[in-house]
Amino acid sequence: MKLYPISVSRLQILESGQFITNLIADYVKSRLDPATDAEYKSQYEALKSLSIPYNDALNQIKAQKETEELMNLDTLRDQSLSTIRRAVSVFEYSRDAREVSAYKEVVIILRKYSDIERANYPAETLGIDKVVAEIRGAKDNAMDVLQLDKHVTLLEEDNAAFKAKFADRSSDVISSVSYDVKTMRKEIFEVYNTLAEYVALMAKIKNDAYFLDTLKVFNYSREYFADILARREGINKKNNPKT
Repeated sequence: MKLYPISVSRLQILESGQFITNLIADYVKSRLDPATDAEYKSQYEALKSLSIPYNDALNQIKAQKETEELMNLDTLRDQSLSTIRRAVSVFEYSRDAREVSAYKEVVIILRKYSDIERANYPAETLGIDKVVAEIRGAKDNAMDVLQLDKHVTLLEEDNAAFKAKFADRSSDVISSVSYDVKTMRKEIFEVYNTLAEYVALMAKIKNDAYFLDTLKVFNYSREYFADILARREGINKKNNPKT
């Protein structure tokens, strides 16, 4: 029984943290005792110690990434709201009485929320919900008269996408601690590789239940992430056949 082949250097930065976390979690679930072998226990404890600050560093990266995604989603809903304002303004000088009446109805609503884009995220989200509801319920079928349905629907969808990301965002606060993630990654995988090779060697030499079962634990996560890398490589080759 050998180590399942995987090039851990090809793991994306957040995947690398999950790779180590999965291994430790799987080992705990296996109920194997690290104290069975003194050398294994020493390296395993070192790996666990390194994983704590490494995960803190990766959580910081994740939080920063989520913040950028939220900002992008917020920009999209701001643009959709701006599109509605522009679409309504077209009818300001219409000679159609129904359009003028509809224009006045919707303008009153938009003016109520003229500064909504400057509000904090929760307040803006609630404000957009109200804008959508009030335009849809405006008198004399104003939304349809001004042909705003597709614009209002897009705003509603953009706001829903923002809500979903905001609710699912990381609860980790971006700290002021600065991490050298590249160095941390190198250190933790040096320990991991030494430990994995040791387990594989002991499983071959001793051929006992402890190291054979421990090797199975290591191979489980290695095979799982190797499949992820293989699928990604397959997609890249399909999309970029010349590279």
